[in-house]
Amino acid sequence: MWFKPATALLKQQIKRGELTIFILAIALAVTSVFSLSGFGERLNQALVAKGSNFLAADRVLSSAHAIDDSILNKVNNYQVNAAQYLSFNSMVFHGDEMLLSFTKAVKGPYPLRGELKISDKALTNDPLDTQGVVKYGPPPQGEVWVSPELLVRFDAVIGDDVEMGDTVLKVTGIVTQEPDGSFSIFNSSPTIFINDVDVAATNIVQPGSRVYYNYLYSGDDDALSDFYQAIKPDLKTNQNWQDIKGEQSPLANSLKRANQFLLLSSLLGIILAATAISVTASRFSQHQLDTVALLKTLGTNDSTIRKIFVFQLTTLALIGMSLGLIAGYALQEGALGLVQHYLPQSLPKDLPGLGFKPLLIAVSTGAICAALFSLTPMLRLFSVPVMRVIKRDMASAPFALWKNGLVFGGAIFALLLTYSQDIVLSLITLTIAAIIALVLSAMAWFIIRMARGKQFSAASPFKLAMASLYQRANQASMQIASIATAIMLMLIVLLLRNELIDEWQNQIPEGTANHFLGNVTPDQVDQIDGLMKKYDVETSDLYPIIRGRVSMINDDKVGGYDSEGNAEDERKRSGRRGFGRELSLTWRDAKPEGNPITQGQWWDESDTTLQVSVESDAAERLEIKIGDTLTTLIGEEVVVATVTSFREVHWRSMRPNFMLIFNRAALGDMPSTYISSFYVDKDQHPLLRDLLRDYPTISLIKIDRLIKQLREIIEQVSLALSYIMFLVMCAAILVLLVQIQASYQQRHQDLVILRTLGAGKKLLQRSIAIEFLISGALAGFIAALTTELALWLIQTFVIEMTWKPHPSLWLLATAVGSIFVALIGTRACKPLTKLPPNELIRNLS
Repeated sequence: MWFKPATALLKQQIKRGELTIFILAIALAVTSVFSLSGFGERLNQALVAKGSNFLAADRVLSSAHAIDDSILNKVNNYQVNAAQYLSFNSMVFHGDEMLLSFTKAVKGPYPLRGELKISDKALTNDPLDTQGVVKYGPPPQGEVWVSPELLVRFDAVIGDDVEMGDTVLKVTGIVTQEPDGSFSIFNSSPTIFINDVDVAATNIVQPGSRVYYNYLYSGDDDALSDFYQAIKPDLKTNQNWQDIKGEQSPLANSLKRANQFLLLSSLLGIILAATAISVTASRFSQHQLDTVALLKTLGTNDSTIRKIFVFQLTTLALIGMSLGLIAGYALQEGALGLVQHYLPQSLPKDLPGLGFKPLLIAVSTGAICAALFSLTPMLRLFSVPVMRVIKRDMASAPFALWKNGLVFGGAIFALLLTYSQDIVLSLITLTIAAIIALVLSAMAWFIIRMARGKQFSAASPFKLAMASLYQRANQASMQIASIATAIMLMLIVLLLRNELIDEWQNQIPEGTANHFLGNVTPDQVDQIDGLMKKYDVETSDLYPIIRGRVSMINDDKVGGYDSEGNAEDERKRSGRRGFGRELSLTWRDAKPEGNPITQGQWWDESDTTLQVSVESDAAERLEIKIGDTLTTLIGEEVVVATVTSFREVHWRSMRPNFMLIFNRAALGDMPSTYISSFYVDKDQHPLLRDLLRDYPTISLIKIDRLIKQLREIIEQVSLALSYIMFLVMCAAILVLLVQIQASYQQRHQDLVILRTLGAGKKLLQRSIAIEFLISGALAGFIAALTTELALWLIQTFVIEMTWKPHPSLWLLATAVGSIFVALIGTRACKPLTKLPPNELIRNLS
């Protein structure tokens, strides 16, 4: 009974174009969420997959002793690839020379991720990673692949024999690229690869030997997770399961930061879409009041009316969701295509497919938005009185403001929490939205106060514009709220993008140190300084390194924790428990470059009191104050030093950094080795050859590959965020058009009256332009205010960046907001101002 009139009414309304804006709003919501979540998820998977090259696998299980085969063989029950290698330090001999090496005894198709490149020819001056061919698996039995440093120190060539333990191995390849090469200055012996079956012949590994068993796995995340859950009960506390996201490294931090920003952008897209749907739902309800009143007059019961409009709402939602899914899929495929085209080296060859989660989130978003954001307008629609047919100004009583806010806020929070699965981020985002609502309420009151007493005037377009705002004060404040939200989201994405990229680029500018030098003895310091000057190479200075553990803060004993990478240990990091591990300590006369003092002061070189400077975050976490004393154990020595300053340390910079720096009086007499960092532009720079040949005991670490990977991530995320900026800008424009359409009926009535009273086209066009300029300026000013607050919250509590104010933002946002709104608003209303009075009246009726 109800289906035929519902279908006929829906067709009629679609033909008249009344529901187009509602369909577009639903499509906008689904497009924003589907494209951003799908693009963000696939881009993050691609970033993690590329970053997994640094582990040579998706997951690594490491252990200090062999794991039973009954546990390892469980991998056969899952779609997971496996390989392994045994790592240990061993002496390698060539003629009368010997060298401590880091040995990898490989079994299986190592590496599972990334590329191992081996050259069977002498190296040239070309970059190392462009030489050699990709290999998978170990060298043949009886052969060894070695790092270039070993050949330089031995003055050996390919084809020579080296001795390892009780066996002799032939050098058949040079390692030019190692996916999981160590970047640790304290684990920097030249790497050699042997076959796992040759380990027994060396007789090096004996009971009690210090060896590490590394089990590598790759495959689908679900399969890897299931496999881990299957073996987890059998693992011991000193066996560590890790992936690239769990690594505490510059690459892992960059991946985390990029993922957080993509997630945040998606959350902002959800709020933008919700704003559009809420406004269009109210407008749809308002337009159907007369229809519902007429249906009630004709005897239609409330149940039938509800079925008719629920059917309409459901149909419109399905149409909008379908359009949104198509557009969202096309947008994310286009964006990923751009990334692959402009940055092909920064993505894996096979991009991950679109998962089910973005589709589910997009559909859920469309359904929740259509239902919850239409709830109060639809309830008001169903309760319209029959007398409205005679008296059109009659309508059902509006819902209390707090009820509308509760429904809207609850729906937004549910969407944010479902999507982000992060209650802190969801609360911060919702708090920002609530603050905007409060500020806009105050601004609406301000508008009414300004416009009070203004009358319609045929002589002043400004008075006409102010009177129009006063007449539609509630609607105008909602309009300003939506526009301010759209501008704020654009500003947040733009400013965060720029500051995020700038911060990353500042950390690794051109000329960033790409080599670390370690294990330098005190008598070699002057010689190496002279060698650096000879080749005109600038270094970060040579820092003495002394190992020690903080045992007391004032009179409080502090302890550590068993750091094997599990969540419980991470939780134990907080609180006044000490630093939790042995630290690399140093001493300095002068303050290190890039370590600004945040509290206290640096010591005088001649001061003989024992003093220490503490990294500021560690000082805050451990509640250390200026004037406290730290007791440090260095071997059997006890050093008690007074805290005289806190320093800000940029851990992601490619230079030596320290948690604690002492003065010369405290550690100057302690035995130490030295480390430094420097930049050279060639892999075969003569300085590197001289260092390896003349100083065989030093450690030389190359980090070019890490820097290259970080730069690729920066370029990739920059392009991705440009796409997000474009999408948010398109959404903002649509939201503005939605708001203009929402006031279209009232504006149409005003123009009919004014044109009938003799107002000219130019006067009306000017008044409309001034009205939109005022609305845009107010929205821009409010957007600047809320953007500053939002950036402070996001950068402080979510992305962990240093917040700084943007003075130019206030003027720029106000000016751009007014111009942006005026251009779109006047363009949308232009047809109304051109119509003659009789046509305006005919269209209104």
